[in-house]
Amino acid sequence: MSSAIGLNTRQGEIMNRLTRQGFVSISELALSFSVSDMTIRRDARELSRRGLARVVHGGISLPNGSAHTADFGERASRESEGKERIARTCLGMISQRETIIVDAGTTCFEIVRQLPPDFRGTIITHSAPVIQQGLRLESARTISLGGELLHDSQAFIGEMTVSALEKLRAQKVFVGAAAVRPNGLYVDRDLELSTKRALINSADQVVVVATVGKMNHSAVVHLMDFSLVDILVTDAPPPAAISAALADAGVTILVANHDA
Repeated sequence: MSSAIGLNTRQGEIMNRLTRQGFVSISELALSFSVSDMTIRRDARELSRRGLARVVHGGISLPNGSAHTADFGERASRESEGKERIARTCLGMISQRETIIVDAGTTCFEIVRQLPPDFRGTIITHSAPVIQQGLRLESARTISLGGELLHDSQAFIGEMTVSALEKLRAQKVFVGAAAVRPNGLYVDRDLELSTKRALINSADQVVVVATVGKMNHSAVVHLMDFSLVDILVTDAPPPAAISAALADAGVTILVANHDA
């Protein structure tokens, strides 16, 4: 866009990160570029002046009307390199005309963000950011699941969502979790349970995506044990107890390397 003309190299890279993540923190940018917080704040003001970004508490986000809330963008920025590698590994599982279900969450979102523009398959999702990504995939079919919108997760949930899934079937579902522990997968709250389980039940193959930071993390609500999982894609080898439990359940573990 014309408003991006004249940006310096650092400002251009900040915009690249914003496009991928929706939010970047001032402190992380300062550390990454080896400059002061004040320098990054000047960059942020310049990007804001041009209408390319919005200065928010603690960082910079995409302007209003973009695909992300600041909260979603902040979560996307955590372990972003690992999420990108996981997504690239998942792309290798998706054929050009496949039907996939995509869960809400930033790792699942990254999979769709990396789909090639000529992808001709079908995406079924309850994630508002994933739905917006469908707008750029002109050859793909995107099926939006209705329901009640949770603003923090930017996902539709509830009986309407579950009912819509009863009429649909996909080859694969890509599902995220708040925590991966030796006895299975966990989410943060009951609100997500019925929808996530319906997503899982609507696919022939269940692919769980989780960065190593989710391993042995603390979360409240048990989603499912590993018997329902076919593949786990992560960015580093899981801890021994989790690896053993996955092996006992016959789950294939794919570790995305830096060349993925």
